[in-house]
Amino acid sequence: MRRPNLARERFENSRPVWVVGAVLAVVAVTLSLMSVSELLGARGVEQDQLEQVHRLRAERDRLAREVATTDRELAAVGWRKLQAEAEAFREVVARRQLSWSTMLGDLERTIPWDVRLVSVSPQVQKDGSLRLVLSCVAISREAWLRLLAALFADPSFSDPVPANEVAPASSGGQGYQVGLSVTYWPGGRP
Repeated sequence: MRRPNLARERFENSRPVWVVGAVLAVVAVTLSLMSVSELLGARGVEQDQLEQVHRLRAERDRLAREVATTDRELAAVGWRKLQAEAEAFREVVARRQLSWSTMLGDLERTIPWDVRLVSVSPQVQKDGSLRLVLSCVAISREAWLRLLAALFADPSFSDPVPANEVAPASSGGQGYQVGLSVTYWPGGRP
């Protein structure tokens, strides 16, 4: 037997559409709340970063002013004069630290017995050594050459350079008058 359809319109089952719609609405609300939450969090981070940028710009401006002030102060300094004074002061300090007794003891140990030292003029070098200008009188040319060999061999001296030599016949004196310069290292060669 057939049952009659008493409804005027055809029955449509809309429950699945409402369930899917409700689930989608809940998902949409949840995602919207998450987006708003992230937006607020990002705005907070952005505000913190903007404040940090402002602080850093203020610090940069302060440092730029300090640099400009320091540059003006340094521009007023006479650098050449200051450098010359510092160099003169360094030379004075180096001369004060020169131990004449040690230097003369090293010379005495090195110079052969038949060579007489007439004068010594030290000049302080930047590397801590001294350039000595020596005037000597040697009994013979061999004694003079032994002096050069001894200066080459000694660890306290380096780079001996003969400056002049006057033979006894031309000078009318006794022995060879010799001038030379040599580098003296107070603590030995580095």
